[in-house]
Amino acid sequence: MIDKLKNKVIIAPMAGVTDRAFREVAELFGAGLVFTEMISAKGLYYGDKKTKSLFDKGNLKIPLCAQIFGHEPDIISKVAGYAVSCGASCLDINSGCPAPKITKSSDGAALMKNPLLFEEVLYSAVKNANCPVSVKIRAGWNRESVNAVQLAKIAEKCGVCMITVHGRTAADYYKGKADWSIIKDVVSSVNIPVVGNGDIFNAQNAKEMLEQTGCAAVMLGRATLGNPWLIRDTVLLLDENKLPKPPSVEEKIKLALFHISLIIKYKGEYIGVRQARKHALWYIKGLKESARVKNLISKANSYEEIEKHLTCLNEF
Repeated sequence: MIDKLKNKVIIAPMAGVTDRAFREVAELFGAGLVFTEMISAKGLYYGDKKTKSLFDKGNLKIPLCAQIFGHEPDIISKVAGYAVSCGASCLDINSGCPAPKITKSSDGAALMKNPLLFEEVLYSAVKNANCPVSVKIRAGWNRESVNAVQLAKIAEKCGVCMITVHGRTAADYYKGKADWSIIKDVVSSVNIPVVGNGDIFNAQNAKEMLEQTGCAAVMLGRATLGNPWLIRDTVLLLDENKLPKPPSVEEKIKLALFHISLIIKYKGEYIGVRQARKHALWYIKGLKESARVKNLISKANSYEEIEKHLTCLNEF
């Protein structure tokens, strides 16, 4: 699947973030592949409307990968085909989310503790998805049980087309430093593409990860929040060995408002504004006088309010 992408820059699935609006911004800045938010297999199985709405592909021209989480092979087998029916190009099984609310139900990274169940889940997905299936894992559950290589081999045996490896364990959460050597070990152990994830804060980091691990592509995550220019910079550095100049304050404000307008367009003003507040704060992080309007934005109830608070930053 990776060899069909226009570049090696993939945007990670992020709960509460990678919705339709975010994916469209990522496409605008050159991403080769984007993911949905993490979607509950059980929610799909029981026909939850909110869960199904997370699949909305919209007008994307680049491939969309739908990521689901769950630990019951029977349920996975019944919902795996839903992704392609909604226009997704591939299905991803989440075996890497460390959030307690996910792992306490044996989902996400908790699957890494049970290689036999991990295999059953992947096999059920591959058999029933009618599209390529990938999987996202971490180094292991904790530092005493690093088993990414073992799981990668199982995934390859099940027919998975791509493996994304985050260089931290579930116990690490997002603390400390990602261990890229784990990614390199996985690359060496399988014959399918491996995507590297973890601690890519700038385009140079992405280039270094490719060089140090031999991975086929990089996955950008939290560093893109309020900073889709990272996507552009990474694409240009990897493809043309160029780095454009950073965005101006005016460019940041303009894009923030565009992004927010998309969120409101797709979700309505009441829900959209409340979900857009965090994006506005990510866009202005580090800007002069941003602390002064932070609380105002956090309480804004309309697009016009957010616009007023953001545009005043152009004056500094």
